[in-house]
Amino acid sequence: MSAFLQETFSAFPDFALLDTGDGLRLEQWGPFRLSRPDPQIIWDRHLAPDEWRKTDAQFEGTGERGRWTVAKQLPESWPVTYQLPIAKQHVTLKARLTPFKHTGIFAEQAANWEWMEKLLQGKRERKILNLFGYTGAASMILTILGQQVTHVDASKPAIGWAKENQQVNKLPKDSIRWILDDAAKFVAREVKRGQQYDGIIMDPPAFGHSPDGKTWRFNKDLPGLLRDCVSLLSDDADFLLINGYATNSSAIALQNILEDAMKHKPGKKEHGELCLKQQDGRLISTGIFARWSHI
Repeated sequence: MSAFLQETFSAFPDFALLDTGDGLRLEQWGPFRLSRPDPQIIWDRHLAPDEWRKTDAQFEGTGERGRWTVAKQLPESWPVTYQLPIAKQHVTLKARLTPFKHTGIFAEQAANWEWMEKLLQGKRERKILNLFGYTGAASMILTILGQQVTHVDASKPAIGWAKENQQVNKLPKDSIRWILDDAAKFVAREVKRGQQYDGIIMDPPAFGHSPDGKTWRFNKDLPGLLRDCVSLLSDDADFLLINGYATNSSAIALQNILEDAMKHKPGKKEHGELCLKQQDGRLISTGIFARWSHI
């Protein structure tokens, strides 16, 4: 299948991409309007300057060298609501200003959340593995849908944030299996233990370090991790999803390695760009994905 676009759905009432231009995004996150840089935005702004001046906080600089400048005092965190389109249940996620210019929530993933909800409709207690799970939006959604989630991340603060999301959604403490570990090492051990999962999500960074200092490189290490993950899929597995952000790979590259890894497992394979749509209809690409489903 050729590449296609995915965008956020109306099920995310607390988020809006208001405008983009001149290297910046203007976004609404619940009650707060934020401006943050995006180097791919090389086009002009569409909203009037007065609308851009209404920001509550603006990120200036890049990465760890940047910082948020606030026009008024913001809370340490605030709730953002997503509604499951089929189950009609609300998921609450905690947003906050991070040193890495994001809020801990990636709204474009709503396209994948809806895709997983459709695949799991009418099913409960499927075993799902969420690798590089970060602040746990997907883990919350899947748990609320009645699935058994194993959430893996190498960052203790990220897991702490995910546990806050678990608490705010009033989910039992034992409703999610939390694993503080290097994703590739954990998966390799699960393979040796003969474990199986009915769905796997992975959101690997372009570059990173495990708790023991091992370096992760997306292009070098992803193929091996993917092969191990495929061996963890049960015979009647529902899906496998790969997301990519800030990499020099393409969606076609993800599709190619997915096809190689899944060549003996029939099903549907898709790939493309994850996009956000601003209020006037213009699209902005935020990442790439490839995914497999049994149907």
